[in-house]
Amino acid sequence: MEKICKSIRHKILDIIYQSKASHLGTSMSSVEILIAVYESVDCSKIINRDNDRSRVLVSKGHAAAATYAVMNYFGLISDNDLLTYHKDNSYLCGHVSHKVNNVEHSTGALGHGMPVAVGCAIGLKSIGSNQSKSFAICGDGELQEGSIWEALLLAGHLLLDNFCLIVDYNKISSITFTNDVSNLEPLKEKFKSFSCSVDVCDGHNVRQIKESINKNMFQRKPHVIICNTVKGKGVPFAENDPVWHYKTLDENLYKTAKEYLKKL
Repeated sequence: MEKICKSIRHKILDIIYQSKASHLGTSMSSVEILIAVYESVDCSKIINRDNDRSRVLVSKGHAAAATYAVMNYFGLISDNDLLTYHKDNSYLCGHVSHKVNNVEHSTGALGHGMPVAVGCAIGLKSIGSNQSKSFAICGDGELQEGSIWEALLLAGHLLLDNFCLIVDYNKISSITFTNDVSNLEPLKEKFKSFSCSVDVCDGHNVRQIKESINKNMFQRKPHVIICNTVKGKGVPFAENDPVWHYKTLDENLYKTAKEYLKKL
């Protein structure tokens, strides 16, 4: 699994550098989360657009490079398409878009994807789907949007045990640290007060995340996984530095980042 994560991070570096795009930090922090989620669903149902497929909504849509790289690993995006990321005339834009096959919803206007994921969970219940789940992957800065808590209030009220919210808790919101903007703590207790079961885990450990996803099958309520992560994970000069939400890689930094990853 470590080799897989490293390979995907290399792909993220490649496509971000080639397109001169940003959002390196937030893409690197979410790799293991995305892998754990897509390993927990039936990707063939996503490809076939089955009504009872599990839904995956990457509410933190600015993690598009990571989302598309992981989808490529699971056969949901072709190699040729991935290489066009964020380039002129590509449909793989810098925020997750429903124009891309196998993407459920356009996100990046923060706070929108998670409420849609709650709606998907309600929809799955309405057609009697007992196996599929609805996942929302959110950033911690995104939790400062009121629509997140409105949707969670409904999810808790309806006891949507087929809904799972996963928070990429990298502690950085856009250009500064999240809790300097609006303190989220005590975050676990906040989620519990909305009638959710809550786990806290290492967001760079796929096994831990998957175990938490599977545990929710027995909770009979919405499940929240707070994943402690490092923004810019795997690239030391970008780790925990807010500027790498927006900064782009020049040739020297790209080569340096690739060398760092090789040594991991």
